[in-house]
Amino acid sequence: LQVPLQLIESVECRDIFQLHLTCKDCKVIRCQFSTFEQCQDWLKRLNNAIRPPSKIEDLFSFAYHAWCMEVYASEKEQHGDLCRPGEHVTSRFKNEVERMGFDMNNAWRISNINEKYKLCGSYPQEIIVPAWITDKELESVASFRSWKRIPAVVYRHQSNGAVISRCGQPEVSWWGWRNADDEHLVQSVAKACASDSRSNSNKLMNGNCSRDFSNGGDLSDVEFDSSISNASGAESLAIQPQKLLILDARSYAAAVANRAKGGGCECPEYYPNCEVVFMGMANIHSIRKSFQSLRLLCTQMPDPGNWLSALESTKWLQHLSVLLKSALLVVHAVDRDQRPVLVHCSDGWDRTPQIVALAKLLLDPYYRTTEGFQVLVETEWLDFGHKFADRCGHGENSDDLNERCPVFLQWLDCVHQLQRQFPCSFEFNEAFLVKLVQHTYSCLFGTFLCNNAKERGEKHTQERTCSVWSLLRAANKAFKNLLYSSQSESVLYPVCHVRNLMLWSAVYLPCSSPSTPADDTCAPYPVPGSSPEDQPLGRLPKTRSFDNLTTACDSSVPTTNRRSSDPSLNEKWQEHRRSLELSSLGSAGDDPFDGDGLSKQGRAPVGAELSVAAGVAEGQMENILQEATKDDVGLEEHLRGSVEVVGKGDETAPDKKRAEN
Repeated sequence: LQVPLQLIESVECRDIFQLHLTCKDCKVIRCQFSTFEQCQDWLKRLNNAIRPPSKIEDLFSFAYHAWCMEVYASEKEQHGDLCRPGEHVTSRFKNEVERMGFDMNNAWRISNINEKYKLCGSYPQEIIVPAWITDKELESVASFRSWKRIPAVVYRHQSNGAVISRCGQPEVSWWGWRNADDEHLVQSVAKACASDSRSNSNKLMNGNCSRDFSNGGDLSDVEFDSSISNASGAESLAIQPQKLLILDARSYAAAVANRAKGGGCECPEYYPNCEVVFMGMANIHSIRKSFQSLRLLCTQMPDPGNWLSALESTKWLQHLSVLLKSALLVVHAVDRDQRPVLVHCSDGWDRTPQIVALAKLLLDPYYRTTEGFQVLVETEWLDFGHKFADRCGHGENSDDLNERCPVFLQWLDCVHQLQRQFPCSFEFNEAFLVKLVQHTYSCLFGTFLCNNAKERGEKHTQERTCSVWSLLRAANKAFKNLLYSSQSESVLYPVCHVRNLMLWSAVYLPCSSPSTPADDTCAPYPVPGSSPEDQPLGRLPKTRSFDNLTTACDSSVPTTNRRSSDPSLNEKWQEHRRSLELSSLGSAGDDPFDGDGLSKQGRAPVGAELSVAAGVAEGQMENILQEATKDDVGLEEHLRGSVEVVGKGDETAPDKKRAEN
């Protein structure tokens, strides 16, 4: 195994000759040494190597980019394709505003108040706010919200105009402070939704009428009446804005306790036409403790007898369930109730992006495509300042262990749960998510460096490092979901009960996939043609004869070495196969050893070129088909002698056998 140094969280000496490498992606690797001195020497070397960097340039992503520049110095265009994200990522804000159909004439506007990050260092430079809210009011609101993270609109439902906004907690404190501009901004979000919905409904109605009547009056009376009634409903909606849902990710007790630190929550009395709901999601300290318990359980050797009860005690699946329920509540409000939603936690950069990004994934099929998912991660996690450097522990002098937490990994786990429940709704497969987990911590790419966009701009990471999306691109077939259908459900409503969730074995369980292979050639079976000495030493004999079934079926391998426990060697099956071979040999001009069969045998199986982490169904199917082909050829070689004997004894035997068959 090749493990990036930044993927290692800690190294400790358990036995006098054994080191335990605990990885941030839940893997634990045990290294055995021949002497105590050698073990201690490697303990010191690894502890020095995995220490957080004193300066960001010490991370490998910068050296890797420099190497790419040197290798592709004469091929600038190819280098650009390898190291840069696509145009859909670099122009994401403008594209998203147009795609979601914001009414920029009457309801919304793009504010540049945070240009050069002068208002809030952890927010993007452009934000969407109600059209009548001035920048002076936004400055006042920033003084009242934690870390100046004001309510900003991040999603609009294209059918009904309901929006999702996000922010930090209000700084109410024990004194019960209020801010009139903040109260006005929150109410304005609901009013802007109503205005946006009315204008879009009018456009839709006018467009439908003109289009359908111009086509010869295909619009039926019932459909026309329906469109009119819908339009009148939208008009009434504009008069009375829908009640805005304020979703606080914390428990009520935690929100009240935050008042002692200067925080707090919205008081419904001061925010009319708003409803406040507390979701009771755990903070980063509880999530970190749960993850550590899960990692300890998953790496126990041998497999614990109380596995299910021990898994329950980690509370990991319970935390996933609460997160999914929170996102589903947002989906219900926006899609079914047509209500705007405002989401926040304490600071707005951990639980808030989890809920908002998951809700957007459920609401919009675009984010379930490979390109859309990239835009979603860039927008909700990177632009709005999730602290990757502190949470992953690869920032400059990020030694504070209390700041570390697998927040992004927990969210990716929820995405995996959705993939399981809706296997045809995602363009990317599980291997895509597994790679994303690994490279969140690996520091091979610069995408997840630093704590916010401002720091990444100051360090020029985009120009000096490669983007992870250059690997996880839509054109990479290894990450394509073969079951994907663009016609699947537009809005997903998952089952969130703990009993419906499953442990992500490809990430958490040992040997389910390699930690981070050096490349994507780590195969489910050893590469054909490799010698038996190259086989993994740690594998115990299975019921099959060989670890490499492809080579085992090759005619060059004596079939006498196969064990009789193989189900393919029972007598009736062999007799049936023998009769089929005899009949085929008796056919005129039929040569079982023709070049076509050999050419199929000579092809390298596609599946053998994929990593275990990939788990691509296409590669596995090709492996199975080619193994069957090779099995036919091998058996024909084995039967050649017996066929010749039969031919000498009775020349008409093959013809008789064929007639019987």
